[in-house]
Amino acid sequence: MWILASTIMLSMSVTNAESVDIPHAKEGKGLVVFYRDSSFKGGAIGFYLNQGQEPIGALNSGTFLYRDVEPGKQTFWSQAISKDSIRIDVVAGNTYYIKGIVQMGLLAGRPKLTVVSEAEAKASIAKLQ
Repeated sequence: MWILASTIMLSMSVTNAESVDIPHAKEGKGLVVFYRDSSFKGGAIGFYLNQGQEPIGALNSGTFLYRDVEPGKQTFWSQAISKDSIRIDVVAGNTYYIKGIVQMGLLAGRPKLTVVSEAEAKASIAKLQ
């Protein structure tokens, strides 16, 4: 009985990747979506995202956020003990997905930013909601 109840509860909590509530890019801009899977490893370590000298927000374990940006080459970065950055060529109307992870270093975690596909990002983000 307990196994049946657990199975039903788990199936109810799964969100369809197509139902992820991510807006479309605003007119004349590109949309960049940042996310980080929920993970025990490095989960206590958060890091802040920046675009140039402007802060975007915190990317903690199990969170996502997004930002409308101007077309052209844009650099996004984060720094904990070490710094990682990623540069993308934004096209107006397009959406870009950047996955953040924490790589474990000798003394502390290090942020790592990677561009991923829409399908991979939406499937991961659906699990966060």
